Amino acid sequence: VPAPSLNTLVDGVARSFAQMKDFTADFIQVFEDPLNRKQQESGHLYLRRPRMMRWEYQSPEGNLFISDGKTVYFYVPADRQVNKEAVRDTFDDRIPLMFLLGRGDLRNEFTRFELLNTKPFLQGTKVVRMYPRRKTDLSEVVMEVDPANSQIRRLLLAHSDGSRQEFIFSNIRINTGLRTSLFDFKVPAGVEIVDGIAQ
Repeated sequence: VPAPSLNTLVDGVARSFAQMKDFTADFIQVFEDPLNRKQQESGHLYLRRPRMMRWEYQSPEGNLFISDGKTVYFYVPADRQVNKEAVRDTFDDRIPLMFLLGRGDLRNEFTRFELLNTKPFLQGTKVVRMYPRRKTDLSEVVMEVDPANSQIRRLLLAHSDGSRQEFIFSNIRINTGLRTSLFDFKVPAGVEIVDGIAQ
């Protein structure tokens, strides 16, 4: 089997997102600060058109990052606090996946694509680097794609300050018919609401 070309990979991902109504996966999220200190979290992710998502954290337990399509909430039970922000104002690293699902057109979102020859983190995937079109502090995005089904198995987001955020996905399921009620968030009693989500 010949190795897939860069265009084949990019078009495959764009097509798979375009056909995707919802997405469920287990995730590992690794944040690395500019001094290379790492912090790992994990849990379960649900995405649904348009722009709905729910990141349920098993570690740290109980944390919830959720979007109903208009508002994003980040709830940390240990702090008895919920942060909220309009979806369009948020530049959180968990958002790009949602926008991929919402738009599906990678070529509009990114200016340049490169197929890397580096050894992938996950065996059998192909590594593609992309440069965002919009000016934020996100300098590049690297995705590891399974060429067999065009699914993104790993996403690495690099920031201009030298920090990096990495997401690894497993047990991916697509178009299972997630209900919108899964993405509703009711602020629990006695919890402080703070406007804005800290980056």
